[in-house]
Amino acid sequence: MKPLTLQELHAIDLEILKEIDAFCRPRGIRYSLSFGSLLGAVRHKGFIPWDDDIDLVMPREDYDRFRKEFTSSKFRFIDRESDPACWLSFGRVVETERTHIASMQSWHSPEINTGAWVDIFPMDAVPDDREEYMRLYRVFNRLLKMARKVRRQIAPIDKALPLKKRLAMWRRQLGHHPTEDPSTLVLDMIATARRASATPTSHVGLLLEPTTPSYYFEKSVFEQYVDLPFEDGVFPCPARYDQVLRACFGDDYMQLPPENKRKTDLYKLGNVYWKD
Repeated sequence: MKPLTLQELHAIDLEILKEIDAFCRPRGIRYSLSFGSLLGAVRHKGFIPWDDDIDLVMPREDYDRFRKEFTSSKFRFIDRESDPACWLSFGRVVETERTHIASMQSWHSPEINTGAWVDIFPMDAVPDDREEYMRLYRVFNRLLKMARKVRRQIAPIDKALPLKKRLAMWRRQLGHHPTEDPSTLVLDMIATARRASATPTSHVGLLLEPTTPSYYFEKSVFEQYVDLPFEDGVFPCPARYDQVLRACFGDDYMQLPPENKRKTDLYKLGNVYWKD
């Protein structure tokens, strides 16, 4: 299999984003660029040159509508609530006909074949008290680490991976016999998040992708949107995007990082390949 160049991967990611946008706008489903994609829109008017995917966020009620209603002739939506073979606690719109992802970190069982993708994270109600939120965040962060560990230990070894990565996976899995099922772990995590966020509050956060506690905002931050240029299109971003970017990347987010930090995370784990 031939790996996609980063530019080819960006092109397919952008196709997926345009399909999501065309589906959401006429139906009033709210979404916005987030994380590196939001930073890319503001700082680069497109992809951060070394970024490998697109990240979106949706308020929980919009996410639930999207996951139930989304249809496409070219792409597929997956998350654990939609498919037991998926080990993601959030959603992903994936391309399946032209591309194939091979990774040391499995996001689903071999029953699902996916390639290029766009991630969609639901924002849930979280406590208004910051200390209470941090206690909740730490619980979900531990759950995420547990699920990732199990996924690593049972990840199928894809022949498309370079030999060095396959050898690393064999060494990592040797002697490990996980008693947990990643599908069950993730479903429990989602059910716990739904219970924890059942009471409306004035703050939102990402309980199901708790990799940074800084993604904690007043709900009103995601109630007004502005279209910003991203590559050859315009897409919704929080009107108060400066507040979001300062929380995620610091006050100097417009400054480029040192050259040795401009790396694509995907290549540490695997690659996206053109199908033969």
